[in-house]
Amino acid sequence: MLAKSLITAKVNMTPSDDGNIVELEIEQLRPPSWRLRPLGEQNISELVRSIQNIGLLQPVVVRGTHDGYQVVFGSHRIEACRRLGMKKIAAIVKHFTDEEAFLARVTENLLRNADINPIEEAEGYRMLVGKGWTINAIAKKVGKCDSYVCERLAMLDNLDSRLRAQVSSGSRLLTPSHAELLSRIRDKQRQTQIARLIETRKLSVRVLEDLLNGVPLPTKVQVEERSGDCWVHIPNDFTKALGLKSGQNLYMYIRGRKLILETPMTRKNHTEPIRGSHAQDLIEA
Repeated sequence: MLAKSLITAKVNMTPSDDGNIVELEIEQLRPPSWRLRPLGEQNISELVRSIQNIGLLQPVVVRGTHDGYQVVFGSHRIEACRRLGMKKIAAIVKHFTDEEAFLARVTENLLRNADINPIEEAEGYRMLVGKGWTINAIAKKVGKCDSYVCERLAMLDNLDSRLRAQVSSGSRLLTPSHAELLSRIRDKQRQTQIARLIETRKLSVRVLEDLLNGVPLPTKVQVEERSGDCWVHIPNDFTKALGLKSGQNLYMYIRGRKLILETPMTRKNHTEPIRGSHAQDLIEA
């Protein structure tokens, strides 16, 4: 009862035009068309406690449809009020089109650094492109660069369907950034093989990028003593990636607590990527 009275006291209920606050029946509100992120139980519990103590401080945002109202922002607040037994909620009614509602939801979640479903996000971008939007126009609306939108769309076009479902379900090991890199691989079977490698070895995005560029994974080697000197065996995949040959000179130096070995070529050009087939060799091993 406390929360209900506080809601009524804090807002001016006037059934009017776009942008004004009205009071709507909760059960009449339809969920958003685009489920960019699932309802978080922790967020809902915190909102329940907050609304019980001080009331609903921020109205939800809805848009009018032919059969009522659809939620644009505020799904967590609505669920919290529903659990408190409330029948009505303060809402701002906006005249959003389908495109505007989707873009508003994406922009709000990106600005709040919320984890959103990248596949649902990409499906929305595809919908916009189908309606004549350019990549650049979409990117400007959501506050991102063109490549961000293109990489999201690439997950729909190039990523194996099973991996798309895994990313969409919120896998902790296979993140959207992992998926963007995997979508650059044309062979779907190789995508799934490397995805399994990501999960079993818990590869970071940076290590995955290096792996796809032919850089071997970090490897533990043992220091041996020979004739009073310390020797370290360089594994074959490292020599193959670097193109090392017996008798070749290497530069050796220490950086912090790291022992660095460089070939003359990489020492001349540190920015040149090392190419190779190590990723496929590792999968086949």
